[in-house]
Parts: sequence; structure tokens; C-alpha cells
Amino acid sequence: MRALALAVVLFAGTSALLAATTDELLQGKAIVLKDGKSPKQRAATIRSEDTALTLGRGNDSPDDPTQQGGSLRIVSVMGDVFDQTYPLPKDGWHYLGKAGQNKGYRFKLGSAAPVKSVVVKAGKLVQVVAKGSKLGHSLASDPNPVQVILALGEQQLCLGFGGTASFKAGKKFTAGDSPAPISCPLPYADDSMWLCRPDKAANLCLVDLDATSVHPDLSTTVEAHVGAADQPYDCFYIYPTVDLSPTPGNHVDFSDTSLELDPLLTQAARLNDSCRIFAPLYRQVTFGTFGSPDAVKFAAIAYADAEAAFRRYLAKDNGGRNVVLLGHSQGTFVMTQIMQNLVDASPELRSRLIVALLIGGSVTVPDGQVVGGSFQNLPLCTSDAQTGCVIAYRSYAEGFPPANGSNTVGPAGMDTACTNPAALGGGEGRFAKTYFPNVLHQPIFQVAPPPPFPTPFTLFEDFYAGECVKDAAGRSYLEIRVRPDPGDMRTDPISYTHPALSPSLLGTHILDYSWALGDLIRLVQTKAAAMP
Repeated sequence: MRALALAVVLFAGTSALLAATTDELLQGKAIVLKDGKSPKQRAATIRSEDTALTLGRGNDSPDDPTQQGGSLRIVSVMGDVFDQTYPLPKDGWHYLGKAGQNKGYRFKLGSAAPVKSVVVKAGKLVQVVAKGSKLGHSLASDPNPVQVILALGEQQLCLGFGGTASFKAGKKFTAGDSPAPISCPLPYADDSMWLCRPDKAANLCLVDLDATSVHPDLSTTVEAHVGAADQPYDCFYIYPTVDLSPTPGNHVDFSDTSLELDPLLTQAARLNDSCRIFAPLYRQVTFGTFGSPDAVKFAAIAYADAEAAFRRYLAKDNGGRNVVLLGHSQGTFVMTQIMQNLVDASPELRSRLIVALLIGGSVTVPDGQVVGGSFQNLPLCTSDAQTGCVIAYRSYAEGFPPANGSNTVGPAGMDTACTNPAALGGGEGRFAKTYFPNVLHQPIFQVAPPPPFPTPFTLFEDFYAGECVKDAAGRSYLEIRVRPDPGDMRTDPISYTHPALSPSLLGTHILDYSWALGDLIRLVQTKAAAMP
């Protein structure tokens, strides 16, 4: 737990205030979804009898559907994967009892509407009936679990149905007496929940990534970066911690995504010259979550979001394409879990995995081995053209080795995975291209003086090197070394005594990708070309 807590400190920043929420998580009494040979045969009935049900802020408030309207959303990330939202306009809503009594609401609109009726009674009942060809759920394969979100203005009533259920392909799904879900699901059918998608109009990965290259004689040139949304294979990325709030919980305010931009642009976006990038938002845990008695619950919400986004990507976007999976820090912890649950045991998904970049996390292997530990079927990469393998490391500067157990992950007998992108076969390798960001939204992590260049990045070629070595506890890490050629006039701009680079925390964790980014890009391209 200490290693996990430390892992999410870096590349974290001052928290945006958590958005106010009026979500209510309710027990589900019963759900029946019907399908048939014709879309006209589709139907849905949903019921909750949870006495915890409230009307939020009540009549004449932002939670009053007679004034604000509402919607019904039915979603599953299993089976065929569906996520359909049906508007419930305010004209169809009426009070139960007199206005101001806050007894409940009833919805009923014309017969053409897919949702025929909704009844909401405070402390008692949610009941929904929907029928007809406008319903979008599909039952060709088992959708268990199914989640339902009934929005009343700004209030969301969320139910989950799963566990013991009955399913008949193409006909019916039923479930009953289900516990309340851990959270309301995020709407990954909506582009607003993605930082990068190839079809997203405001794709944050398609921005200026030019770099000023500083040469050994101190002359400079600009390396122009040219990316595109449409590429022959995919990259799916989960970003690291960006919320350093001391309050335990999940980061839920996505109104300003500048916090996510630092890692996104420094780590994943440059791959847009060869892959389509998918980067979902997710309710990651805040730094203050670690040490909280509710840490497991909050981490489960973060994981559920990322898994839902990944499952939707597989069902709706992948189309059998080869894929690179990558993350950093908390993002690597989450991506590792996704791979353990969905990829490692699946020959079909493993066959499409170009490589996994699991940087700055806690991937482990038995001491002296390349497979086992975190994964049973996915080995560490040992050669450039090897596919279906994992590149993983944690970096510390030469002269500043891990201290206070900061590099110790996993049980005794397990080693912290280390693969050197510049020399996968072992030994020291010099990094071809090291990219440092010139501007950060998180100034606390400005570990070098801002250079006087107009480009967003500075590039050092053939200046740094790395080698996987052992720390005092016998755990492996990537040691970063300064290795200029004779006569090279460049100086190392990094301040290794900066508090953010403390070896008692995680050393040069915030620069994990920066050191070897050119080599990582080259390896991705080499491995993609070698895919069968």
C-alpha cells in the first residue's frame, strides 16, 4: 500500500474542487429486458423499492423534472455492449400529490415515446415501463450486469442489476433483488468522456508537439511533429494521478482537463504519428485516498470506469485491430488490472497486443524470470521485434538510488520488472531521443529551468542512457545516466535534488516516459510492423 500511495504522488497536482453530485445509489428489485426478431418487440421494465430513495432537493429545485425534464439511460459493457439514453421531457412530468408536498413524480407522454411511464415515489418506489423499436438494447449475448440511470433534473437515481440473473439469447434478460451499484456509470458513449478519440472533434492528442532539438554544439533546430487521427493500429492510454487533493475519494470534476494534459502530451500523444489514440477520463482516486478506510471502495470506482471504457472500445471501436496498451503510475496500476482480468487469459486479445507499456507501476516477475508474477502469459520484452510482451520499469537517477523501500513492490521472491527501452536484451543503452516539456500546468513538477524556446518540448538526442540494475533490497530499477559523447557542450538541465525527484519517493518517476520516449515510439513501430 505504501508503494501504491507513493506511486500516485508524482504527476499529481493541485486538485480541482470535486463537483457537487446528487447521485443516489439504489437497490434494484427487478429488471426485465426483452428483445425479439423485430425491434418492435423490445421492451424494458425496471423497478426499485429502496426506501432510501429521495427526491433530491425536491419540488421547484434543479432536481424537479417537471421544470428540468429528465432522462432514462440503460447501459451494459458486457455482451453486445449498449448505452442508450432516452429523453424524458418536462412536458410529460407531473407531481404526485400537490406541488411542494414532495411525494413524487409521474411521467407519461404520447404513445410514440419509447418510455411509456415512470413513477417515482419518495422513500418507496421507482418503476419504469418502456416499449418499442426505439429502444436500443441488444440481447444477442448476455449483458449481465445492466445498469440503469434515471435522471430527474440534476439528480441521478442509479440502479445495478446482475449477479443471479436469467438470460435467453435474443429474447430476454431478467434479474432481481440486486444491491446498489458502487457508482453511477460514466457515459463513455459521449465524446466528452474522452481526452482523445480518433473521431472526437476536439481531440486533445492532435495538438502542437514540436520540439526544439539542442545539438552537441548548442545549436538548435525544430523537430516538427506530424500526427493524424487515422492510423493503422490503436493505442489505449490511461493517464496517471492528476489529483493531489488530501480529501479521500474520486476525482469527479472534468470541467477543466488541463490537469490531465501534462501526462497526456508528455507520454501518449506523440504516438499519434503511428496509432489512433484512445484516452478516456476516469474517476481516479485522489492522493488523500491512500490510508483511508474506504480506499478499496474508491479504487474500485476508478477501475470500473477504466474497464468500462476499455470494454466499449473493444466492442465499438477496435474492429479486430492490433493495439498498444499503455499507462503510467496510477494509470499503470489500473491498466495492469485490466490486462490481468481481460487480456492475459485471452488468446484472442493477446494475439492483437502489439506491446504493453506499463511504466512507473508495480509489475512484478519472479526473480531472474521474464514471465509470472503480474502476468502468467505475457512476458517482459527481451527483443525489439518481439510482440505481445510488456515494457515496464521505474526510473531513478545515477547517484540517487531507491531509498526507504520506495522501489519495493510485490511479495518476497518477486522482482520489480525492469526492461530498458534502449537495450531490451540487457546492459546499458543510450536513449535516442529524450523529450522534456517546456510548459507544465503543474508548476510544482518543473524540475528544470524553463528553456527560452517557443516550442512545447525540448529534445536531447543521444545524451542520456539507462541500465537495469539492482537496488540495496535486490529489486530492479532503470538507472538514468548522463552519457554525452566527448566534446558535447550540452549540460544536464535536470535538478535531481528537487523534492519531486526524491529517491525516498519514486526518484525520477515524473520523467519515466521522457527519458526513453523516442525509443518507446521506435519500439512500438517496430513491434507493430512485426505483428503476424
